[in-house]
Amino acid sequence: MVVALTLLAQGAEDAKEYRTETLRGRVVFLADAFEKQTGVRSVPEARERVLALQTADGVLIPIVEDTRGRAFRRDERLREMTVEMDVRRHRTSPAVQIIRVMEVAKGGRYEIDYWCDICAISTVEKKDCECCQGPVELRRRKVD
Repeated sequence: MVVALTLLAQGAEDAKEYRTETLRGRVVFLADAFEKQTGVRSVPEARERVLALQTADGVLIPIVEDTRGRAFRRDERLREMTVEMDVRRHRTSPAVQIIRVMEVAKGGRYEIDYWCDICAISTVEKKDCECCQGPVELRRRKVD
């Protein structure tokens, strides 16, 4: 009975569509980083097409470009930060989906989002406020 329950639990774990993990590094354009590592050149139109997280040991992990992923394309300041990301890694793909982003800086870790002072609304990417259509500002909130 115990063996059957253990095997059942393992089967359920294996059947999960994704797992959540935390990764750390810098977000880069995959084509440029891959060329620097390997010398393999992409065609010019691919240069700024796919984003990836580059870990400290050089591993390149493609990022799904939903609204959280697109934030790194829209705001180059994010690509200058060392970040820690909570991500979903789907079983069938090497790409990850960003759930939460934190900047890792000398003073600690800071959750990153965008904030409208007028409406007191946050968003995950740089764009006009969905309420007042005014500008939003990059916001860093200490989490440590």
